[in-house]
Amino acid sequence: MSKKKKKQKQSDSSTVKQEISILDDPYWKVSSIFVDMHRIGRFISKFERFEMRHPEWVQDLMEGTPTYYCILGVEKEAAKSQIEQAYEKKRGFSSYNDEVIEEAFDVLSNPGFTREYNKLLFIFEQITKSMPQHEKNELIKNHDDNINTEKEYIRIGPILEKYKWYHVLYMKGMPDLYEVTGIAQDSPEEAFKEHSDSDSEFMQKIYSLLSDKSFRKDYNFLIYFTNIHSKPEILEEKEMHRRKWEQIDNQIVEKIILNALNEPFGITNIVSRSSETINNNHDWLQYIPPNEETFLSVLGLKMDSLSGEKKEVEKTLREKYRYLEKTAKVNLAYSVLKNTSLREDYLWLLENNEMFDALNDLFSTEFDLAEDDPDEIEWEDNEITYEMMRKIFNSISSEEEKSKKKKKSKRNRKNAINQTQQTLEDIFEI
Repeated sequence: MSKKKKKQKQSDSSTVKQEISILDDPYWKVSSIFVDMHRIGRFISKFERFEMRHPEWVQDLMEGTPTYYCILGVEKEAAKSQIEQAYEKKRGFSSYNDEVIEEAFDVLSNPGFTREYNKLLFIFEQITKSMPQHEKNELIKNHDDNINTEKEYIRIGPILEKYKWYHVLYMKGMPDLYEVTGIAQDSPEEAFKEHSDSDSEFMQKIYSLLSDKSFRKDYNFLIYFTNIHSKPEILEEKEMHRRKWEQIDNQIVEKIILNALNEPFGITNIVSRSSETINNNHDWLQYIPPNEETFLSVLGLKMDSLSGEKKEVEKTLREKYRYLEKTAKVNLAYSVLKNTSLREDYLWLLENNEMFDALNDLFSTEFDLAEDDPDEIEWEDNEITYEMMRKIFNSISSEEEKSKKKKKSKRNRKNAINQTQQTLEDIFEI
């Protein structure tokens, strides 16, 4: 072969190689040919020596775990900064367990280890030549399963970011949108479009969403991912929690669902503002439902009487206050409602208090999951209601960096897919 043709062939090979996505692991190769073990004896000896020096590397390859390049999602010759960035991303959310991610980072961030690892990858391909075909098939299947699972984790990442609270509540037993509409998940778009002029604003919104191809594609994948990649006991608990939702007023359930769908931190904002307002104004507690008295009733007002221009509202308040006996609660009610900022907070609290209480019940109470009759469920009040809600809020909205690498424990791993069934509680640390 001429030098020109040889050069052209190398160039073509390089081009093809670059076109293969790192997510498909181009550096992991199982030979398609069969060679007698005696003919590759020198490679077997080298492979055994690697097994003595780096048992984790060999174990990963022989289990069908993707190469460390694929695990971190970096090409060969990647810069150190790229490797570090990829490592932090994978630590945040991945189907691969912590040990293999740590090992991948340790190897690829060390030039000496990287050279050794690349030699091992070549030797691994050579020794697969002596494997029986059924063993090759099993190895390839395990590798493909790991790759496909990680691709699903990569795909679900942005969806979870967009619908964090919806997923949180769905895992707490909230009915899915298909249950809400009463229309089967595999129904055509027309089935939802037919109801788009529903009288209910809530149902109009749901039908509109499910008529949208992009939303429905993401939403269906969210449900699929949850059911496939959650531990069985978590799914069982999710079904048990559905009982609580059956006890919540339908209008409140609708408000919760809409807030969870509208923005990633919609529920977070409600929890945060409610907790903050109550913590800063403890003397309001006895004037918030389910208590009968409110600051409005104390002054003989209705909610709609405080809407309109500021001057008109202040005039209405003065007129009511003038003819009332100046008791402590009347004075408190007037002092809160005449202050524009306090009035807005209090009226907002009245409007959203039932939703806040429903969320509080979902997260800060315990009940007997073994009961057959939902009406007989006994709920135990949690004495740290607002503290509990704030903990949930902080766990979801926190943008702080995670702690530095933990010291690696002794490795004792099975197939990666069986070891990495991360659930909502793992992802958001609830």
